[in-house]
Amino acid sequence: MELTAKKEVNTTYNPNMLQEILAASSQIAPHYFALPVADLPEPLLRERVYCYELYHQLRLILPEDGRVVLTGEVDKARNPSFRERRCIPDLIFHEPGNHNQNQTVVEVECRVDRIHLRKDFRTFALFRQKGYRELILLLFGIGETPWDLLYEAAAAAGIALETVTVVLHSAPGQAATVQRMPGHFR
Repeated sequence: MELTAKKEVNTTYNPNMLQEILAASSQIAPHYFALPVADLPEPLLRERVYCYELYHQLRLILPEDGRVVLTGEVDKARNPSFRERRCIPDLIFHEPGNHNQNQTVVEVECRVDRIHLRKDFRTFALFRQKGYRELILLLFGIGETPWDLLYEAAAAAGIALETVTVVLHSAPGQAATVQRMPGHFR
């Protein structure tokens, strides 16, 4: 008879996901922030490359024994709870298999145009309906937060902009920072 150790699950650890994301962002190396490309003089911003490295840095920080886990690019197409619309959030912190610990949804964006931002805010609206408590939009590789576009995208998705934490990561080698929404958007 073979005995295996039962792994204890930490049910009390509930990290501040925003602080973990800010800490992880400071560890993203320049070649993951903007990808060098052969035959181009300047590196390119690539959301997927950035996200994979952010995921990696978060996994280095987060404990492995928590009920709430980090998963990346989970396609919800075959999940019966998400039949009304296919969406693939960049990162989610949740307890897989149920809706008991739907904690945080993160959308990462370097293309700050109406099409991409509206998609991100529609994802936020859907996940808010499914019980996710924290919504984080991480903008990277841009100099300032495009509040007008964010407000428009949030309104088009039917979600209040103030329910989304906006984080700006302007350059590698520094931590992303939480952006304060200007008063006239509240």
